Amino acid sequence: MFSTLLIILATIMLFLFSVSKFSRNIETVAGEKMKYYLSKTTETPARSTFTGFIINAIFQSNTAITVTLVGLVNAGLVTFPGALGIIIGSNVGNTLTSQLIAFNIMAFAPVFIVIGFLMKRFKNPIKHYSGPVFYFGLLFLSLSYLQLLIAPFIANPEVLSFISSVDSLYIAIIIGIVGAGIFQSSTAISVLAITFAAQGVLNFDQAFGIVVGSGIGTTVTALIASFVMNTASQRTAFAHLWFNVMSVIITIVLFNPVKTSILSLNTSLTQSIANAHLFISIITAVFLLLTFKWYVKFIELIIPQKGFFHKSRAVLVDKI
Repeated sequence: MFSTLLIILATIMLFLFSVSKFSRNIETVAGEKMKYYLSKTTETPARSTFTGFIINAIFQSNTAITVTLVGLVNAGLVTFPGALGIIIGSNVGNTLTSQLIAFNIMAFAPVFIVIGFLMKRFKNPIKHYSGPVFYFGLLFLSLSYLQLLIAPFIANPEVLSFISSVDSLYIAIIIGIVGAGIFQSSTAISVLAITFAAQGVLNFDQAFGIVVGSGIGTTVTALIASFVMNTASQRTAFAHLWFNVMSVIITIVLFNPVKTSILSLNTSLTQSIANAHLFISIITAVFLLLTFKWYVKFIELIIPQKGFFHKSRAVLVDKI
């Protein structure tokens, strides 16, 4: 029993390692290009939203994109309103991994690993792209192995009793916030929640709550990074937090009708969770785009030009 739990924990660590390596390899391959496109495609809210969607659909790391964005805003390469559109789009793009899990891309994981390994044997530019391909496959292979490991635990009375004791959307949201806050990856936490749901460990309410809550937890890094930057950067980081807070609020308000509508489609549980995640993200994005001017003014009201963060930073610098 203990040895099996240890293997499960090790597999989860392998998955988190794969997510981190995949994100870093993508940054290495396309980091400068990402910065270039972020700084050049923010003229309108619609265009910057589309840019954010495409970039995060590729990178699958809200943390990396937002921290990069905060730095670009601090350097004056991206305006604060332009950054808001990218944040809106990147949060929608972040739902792609949930869809990939729902479509059972794990079956193709060994193919990506083999291709990535073979690409490493070639010269550049093919070798340059081997890392992202290899770790993309390793990411889903570790999830596939995790599913096999947790399958025997589904019928365990103690496990079922513990799960039923935390059968609450609100608790699930908190778990998602804390989990993503610790591991700094909403993608990792979302994928783990969907994987456990696929094995019957979590129900729709629990898995969906964890997925939505993970968005808030992953904003911590950007908020910390912005503390020593200018006001526009702090507003950008807070806008990222606010998008995910809005997603949680919309989820709580519309949960029952959304759940009924999604489940009525008679898709698999994993597909239903992925669809609900995408649906809530789109609703939040559309709402914030329609109220874009007020969104900007709200963030500027919360963090004024000479506000709390500015004063705190000045005090900190003086002490140093």
